[in-house]
Amino acid sequence: MIRFRILAAGAAAAFLSGCITTSIQGYADRQLPVRPVQHMVAYVAAPAPFAGSILSSVAQEVNKRGIVAEDALRLFPPTRSYTDAEIRQGLAAQGVDGVFVINVGDTGVIREYAGTVFYGNYSGSTMATGNATTLGNVTTASINATSHGTMRTTAAPTYRYRRQTNFTARLIEPATGRTLWVGNGQVDAGGLLFVGNNANASSSVAAIFDDLQKNGVMAVAQ
Repeated sequence: MIRFRILAAGAAAAFLSGCITTSIQGYADRQLPVRPVQHMVAYVAAPAPFAGSILSSVAQEVNKRGIVAEDALRLFPPTRSYTDAEIRQGLAAQGVDGVFVINVGDTGVIREYAGTVFYGNYSGSTMATGNATTLGNVTTASINATSHGTMRTTAAPTYRYRRQTNFTARLIEPATGRTLWVGNGQVDAGGLLFVGNNANASSSVAAIFDDLQKNGVMAVAQ
């Protein structure tokens, strides 16, 4: 009895894998603040599920960098309108020295058909008969073989996953209203493991904060 098994597990793993790349271009004002920003509020304009991931990523980044960030909507709940004087007073009372605003455009997860993978299982038997004749140092053989078997297959469609996130960000000095830094960037993700909200948000925010520190706008962790 002879049994064969055809597997395509490697193909499934290939469609789960992928990568994520982030690009950013940031510009800092020529006149940097007297002290790098240490306490900011963050306002995120993004699709609802993604906005939460952005805010969570901001909290993680500032924690790593030794600064403080708060959700602007917790400081100024969207229950009413606020005057400019009320906002300035509220920020000053909390010791806020930077207002971080990020706008996000997102394609969401795009799924594309990438072909079909076949999984199969074959079982069968082979019977062979023959004759061999030896003459001197030469052996001549004649063999007849018959094979019977059953092949069962399953077809499974496979998909590619990709996502593109574009963002613009701005850091404002509340005491003067001037823009300290402005930047824009893009995140391109491919593969099922890299297209989730958390992965894209984390990559976007990390790139922004790296650029803020590189340009001397934000305090560096001690």
